[in-house]
Amino acid sequence: MTPVEWIRQMVEANREALQQMPFPPGLAEYIDELVKAGQTEQIIAMMKMSFLIGVQQGARSEEVSLPPRVRIQA
Repeated sequence: MTPVEWIRQMVEANREALQQMPFPPGLAEYIDELVKAGQTEQIIAMMKMSFLIGVQQGARSEEVSLPPRVRIQA
C-alpha cells in the first residue's frame, strides 16, 4: 500500500470523526497558502506531527497493567 492509498483509506475510515472535529481558526487558510507556495516540506512536517501526536495519545490511552502491590503485615 502506498502512502497516498494509506492516507485515503484512513480519511475514509475516520470521515465521521474528522467531520465532527473542530478546526482551529485560520488553519485552512494557512494550509492553502502553503499549498500555493509549494511548501510541501512544511505540510509533510505537519502531517508527521499529527501522526506522532495521535500515536502518543493512543499509547497514553492504553491501560498499563501493573503487577498487584505486595502488602507486608507485621
